[in-house]
Amino acid sequence: MQPQGNVVFLADGFIANHRKSFERRFPMLNRVDFEYSWSGAICLSENHEGFFGQLAPNVYGALCCNGPGITRGTATGKLLADMIAGERNELIDFLVASPGPSKTPPEPFLSIGVNSVLKWGQYRAGLEV
Repeated sequence: MQPQGNVVFLADGFIANHRKSFERRFPMLNRVDFEYSWSGAICLSENHEGFFGQLAPNVYGALCCNGPGITRGTATGKLLADMIAGERNELIDFLVASPGPSKTPPEPFLSIGVNSVLKWGQYRAGLEV
């Protein structure tokens, strides 16, 4: 890991994978340099539902955004802060009424299933991955 300012960069392998994927998808832009490269975990649920609400006394969360974490995380974080402050509106009521993410199976079935779905998605994406 290489610290640069407030950001820690992981092994160059991630950047190399991003470069390869970018060049496969956009071969006409193969001379475009990367100023930044980002990677992160995506929290997904089988039923495409997230969690919104109280996790424990004085502990709240807006979790499992199913991919659009930057936008959905920002919006649900603001709504969660509003809810904690005592505000209510139809969006908060909608999120509180959500069934939440489906339960995950125990190991080793969880890892086998997750890895199979990821590999299948990579296969379907073809050269773009």
